[in-house]
Order: sequence, then C-alpha cells, then structure tokens
Amino acid sequence: KADVAAAGATFKAKCAMCHGADGKGKESMKTPDFASADVQKKSDADLGGIITNGKPPKMPPYKTMTPDQVKDMVAFIRSLKK
Repeated sequence: KADVAAAGATFKAKCAMCHGADGKGKESMKTPDFASADVQKKSDADLGGIITNGKPPKMPPYKTMTPDQVKDMVAFIRSLKK
C-alpha cells in the first residue's frame, strides 16, 4: 500500500518549490496542475518515469528516490485529483 503521507512530506521538501504547496502548479514556471485531467490521465508508469527521469528543460531527475518512493509519489499525485 502506498504511503501517501510520506510522499506528501517528500513533495513539500522536493517538489512544492516549483509545483506549488497544493500541487496546483505555478503560472510563472508553467508547471502543471496535478489535479488537472491532463496529469491525471497519464499512466502510473508515465508519472513514475517523469519523477525518476525528470522532464527537460526544467524538471530534474530524482534518481535517489526508491521505486517504492516513486510509487508513493504517484499515489500522492493521484490524491490531488479534483
């Protein structure tokens, strides 16, 4: 079972600076709203790949996250669905 609470803490530490504390994205950085249909329609594998490998030109890869941590982060992103 995914640890959404732990992923939320990781999100605040590593992701919120660009994606916003609420995951709604930041207009100035053109980061996506994680609750949006565009993000939510991506497969778990696609989201996990973006987390692990980054998304040029701005998002860095997070190779230090374990597969379980990536799975938890995907579950956290899913929890933000509208």
